Amino acid sequence: MVRSLTAALSGEVDVLWTQRAGHARELARDAAARSQVVCAVGGDGTVSEVVNGLMPQPVPMVVVPTGSGNDFASMVDCPRTGEELARAITEGAGVRFDVIDCGDRYCANSIGIGFEALVTYHSLSIRRLRGLPLYLTAVFKALRSPGNITYRITIDGVEAATGEFLLVSVGNGPRAGGGFYLNPDASPDDGIIDVCVARRMSRARLLWILPRAIKGRHVTQAGISMFRGRSVSIAANTPFPIHIDGEYLGRRDTPLDLHLIPRCLPVLSLRGGTHLSANALEPLL
Repeated sequence: MVRSLTAALSGEVDVLWTQRAGHARELARDAAARSQVVCAVGGDGTVSEVVNGLMPQPVPMVVVPTGSGNDFASMVDCPRTGEELARAITEGAGVRFDVIDCGDRYCANSIGIGFEALVTYHSLSIRRLRGLPLYLTAVFKALRSPGNITYRITIDGVEAATGEFLLVSVGNGPRAGGGFYLNPDASPDDGIIDVCVARRMSRARLLWILPRAIKGRHVTQAGISMFRGRSVSIAANTPFPIHIDGEYLGRRDTPLDLHLIPRCLPVLSLRGGTHLSANALEPLL
């Protein structure tokens, strides 16, 4: 696949292979120092590592999605062939994405806390499925012990919600988990962090709401609260499970403080995205 992607490109092209977790971050940091464009071939985890390597002053990035979820790639029209990649680089649409500063790393698309993080954890052991079927299978595994933790959520310095929650989903983009629109109004260039909170509920109630979350129709249901702001702080009474951009990070025992960096990440695509604002397109090269 890589050979077909690079065959249509003109100019000097370096192909760099990851060898371990976190390696894409190192490769992207080194590539950015000598390249006009960095291409990430992979899923949300690879994209997240590349973004972390490019920040805080990134060169334009283009994504060829080959992962199991591809939630980041769903926000724009990404190339999938060598010809499309060449066109995206030479004449494609330029957009600038917001990025969430998590303190010790950056988030490109989504953060899941509680049940959502447990779903991500269980998805890692499922090998033969991809996309939404993969995460739906992981949902049923996570249902065996969903857990409920008491959280305190602060938005722009004001306490927004306190209580026993099933999950807290933070969205720079609208989609997570390979197809769940947990924050359907989120746009990666609007300068706002979106937060979906689900209060403690029965398994039957959760199973009733989950299909609606695939289309983003859960937001008006009882037990669901939606918040928006430029900074978000999440604290809990016990260590809580967390994923960032689909990477399960175990249980966090300190508060999570998030701050948005507006429109700092240049992204190339064939066209813009359905969740981008009207003024999102601009020349990047």
